Amino acid sequence: MTVSRFVHSLSKRGFSSRLSASTDVVVCGGGIAGSSIAYHLARRGKRVCLIEKHSIGGAGATAKCGGLVSSPLIWDDPACEHMARRSLNLYEHLADIKGFEYIKCGRLYLTTTDRGLSSIDRLLSKGKVIGGVEKVDHKSDLSSMMPVLNIKDVKGALFSTEDVCLDPVALCQELAAEAALAGARISEGVTVTEVLLGHDRQVYAVDTSEGLIETKTFVDASGIWSGHISVKNLPHGRVQLASFPAIYQNLLSERLPSASILSNDQPIVYDMDRNVVIHAGSNRTLIAGFNEESMRAASKKDDKWMETRHDWDLFQGSLGDGISRIPMIGSMKVGELSNCLESYSPDGACTIGESSQAKGYFVAGTFCGQGLSLAGGVGEVVSEWIVDGRPSIDVSRIDVARFLELHANQQYLSERIPEVASLTYRSTKTAHQFHSARNLRMSPIYHQLKAAGAVFGETMGYERPLWFESKGPEKSVYSASERGHIGKAPWFNHVEKEYAACRERVGLIDMSSFTKFEISGPDAVSHLQYLCSADIDRPIGTTVFTGMQNESGGYVSDCTLSRLGDESFFMVAPTIQQDRVFNWMSKWAHIRKAKVHIQDVTAAYTALDVVGPLSRHLLSDLTDESVSPTSFPSFRCKEINIGMGVGVRAISVSHCGELGWVLYIPNEQAQNVYERIVEAGREYSLQHAGYYTLRHLRIEKFYVYWGQDIDATVTPVECGRSFRVHLQKDFIGKAAIERQMESGIYKRFVHLLMDDFDPSREPSPIGGEFVYRDGIMVGHVTSSAYGFTLGTQVCIAVIHKDDGISMPFLTTGKWHIEIAGRKYGIRISPHSPSLPMESSEQPNHYRPTQ
Repeated sequence: MTVSRFVHSLSKRGFSSRLSASTDVVVCGGGIAGSSIAYHLARRGKRVCLIEKHSIGGAGATAKCGGLVSSPLIWDDPACEHMARRSLNLYEHLADIKGFEYIKCGRLYLTTTDRGLSSIDRLLSKGKVIGGVEKVDHKSDLSSMMPVLNIKDVKGALFSTEDVCLDPVALCQELAAEAALAGARISEGVTVTEVLLGHDRQVYAVDTSEGLIETKTFVDASGIWSGHISVKNLPHGRVQLASFPAIYQNLLSERLPSASILSNDQPIVYDMDRNVVIHAGSNRTLIAGFNEESMRAASKKDDKWMETRHDWDLFQGSLGDGISRIPMIGSMKVGELSNCLESYSPDGACTIGESSQAKGYFVAGTFCGQGLSLAGGVGEVVSEWIVDGRPSIDVSRIDVARFLELHANQQYLSERIPEVASLTYRSTKTAHQFHSARNLRMSPIYHQLKAAGAVFGETMGYERPLWFESKGPEKSVYSASERGHIGKAPWFNHVEKEYAACRERVGLIDMSSFTKFEISGPDAVSHLQYLCSADIDRPIGTTVFTGMQNESGGYVSDCTLSRLGDESFFMVAPTIQQDRVFNWMSKWAHIRKAKVHIQDVTAAYTALDVVGPLSRHLLSDLTDESVSPTSFPSFRCKEINIGMGVGVRAISVSHCGELGWVLYIPNEQAQNVYERIVEAGREYSLQHAGYYTLRHLRIEKFYVYWGQDIDATVTPVECGRSFRVHLQKDFIGKAAIERQMESGIYKRFVHLLMDDFDPSREPSPIGGEFVYRDGIMVGHVTSSAYGFTLGTQVCIAVIHKDDGISMPFLTTGKWHIEIAGRKYGIRISPHSPSLPMESSEQPNHYRPTQ
């Protein structure tokens, strides 16, 4: 959050403008993020040049920062929570030795609604484990903590003890000074004019207003100017980033009239329902509102962000909300209303990592209004990435590779960013379905699905049906927040019917958003054998489930590979891995000098999943090809004709454990094939189903998904998939997996059944809930859904134990999980349950765990 620059006692440090002729890393941007990266790199022994076109801490978001640092409590993503913790530790250490203003004031969360109470209870449950949380039980306690509050309508409150108010400019300058003491060269008044790329788009130099610097690593930490630096030899003349500034307003005024009863360590106040932040201390009063109606996307002219005047009309709502919560604000002098620019991403998470467009070009930005809270930890993580080749934590949810170049479209970003900015202080951003900037990517049958009653959600900009309702031209086709409901969600009954169709008859699920590649060439087999942990050298027409592991045995990807020919394969991977997997395969092809061609064909095919015990009968009515169990068993791939459609790739995998086929249809034939399927499906009572149904089916059977359950820190041994690993060949991560098999594992994924859970009135698990054994926290939930066959809520969770996971540990003791302050007894199993199946033809390889 940003306001007018802090008044602090430190004079401006005079850093040099002289440059080195060469260095290991050039960091562009002398704000809090760039200074932190330079600090950590210098401490790791790297030669660093930090370049700032103005003065360190004297421009951009850092210069206007109100100095409010959020505790780790509010982040869903473990990586952000880790970085927020590291930031607080670093800032406190520097404040102790440097003496700049650092006040551990804490933050009060207030709510007037039942839904807000549930959110507070969830935060309290989390705080029991990570610390830094106190429940405010009585209004009298609330009044003693913040005497000027209007608390008449408050239903619940929570005190986060670790939030901080500090001097951001002084912090930034001290970070840069410490970096200089460690050997970094700090250059003020210098502008980066161009990044130069050589062979294979590798950074080799950075041109500046003061001359050329030779380097192989460049870090773009330039805030709202990220992605606007000229890069020679790129098609667009610069790296394309999914980043765009939002303008919001803050009011900085004098202290409240009753400031004599207040001190600087008064807590920050966050009204969760009004979405307004207030910090009233003995020296100043700060008010910031985050209502979407008052947010604006920045505008550009001649490739420069335009200055805009503050707008009291836009701020009026937030000011009114502030006065409602602290009436005394209405008696203050007007104060200074400031326009503030912060960079945001389309999904509301920060963006770090190495760009796929230029080797050695790192990004650290789009902090979405939380740059001060994250920058200390970001510096550490980016320095690990540069020095060690990869960070020590999983950063898949904030990696720059989660976006494609199409997400850098300026119109798309300008429409999305105001909504994203309104979520700056929301603690459950990952549950949000955006209503802005929709319909970026759609399958050819989008309008047919809409007419069939689809309610769409978005992933990677792709519209996909989440569930289906009764037809009606006036109803909304976009989903609201999908998680965190108390009692049954609005879609529960719809999903139950779709689930029944997939289990008892036949369902049709659009899976077009999944990532798809064609891989071919003389070295295709050897290359994929080295990248994949399963044996992919199988006969033509065979499909294999496999992981791609990193050097530590963790999952880079979880995918299926279908062999189309002696030297050609078709890969299907998770939607969010479109850029990441391509980069990984290309990187190792370059390292190994493999003769292989990798083509992204995601946009070329419409994918329809035909699921259920009658799917074989339906498919036999649609094609002349034999689909009998002997001629087309599970885990096979064939090209078939459906109606007038030719070249349809039919793969006998359903991704949820039911009998089924995914049909990959060339887009120009998709509508014709879809209509034939629906027409023929009437005989079998075919029903459209959405992605939520797929989720319920897979979680009930204990199928872990990449990005929701498993990630780069999880190995096949830890999630029960070691039976898919082929140790008779060499592949990336083999040594790490073999060590685990010999020495045992310290975490394991398990299946949880909540026997005493009532879906009609209980708060639903959303992921992140902690698991307890005999009262001791031992793990957390990664995903959850109601098991309609099992008749209870089902969770997938990961269990940790420092001295190793054993079966007696998992099968003894008293287990429970806590959701929003309530404890629920659970049954725990390391394997998938036995479910009654109308048709079960799946081979052992298809089992979720062993």
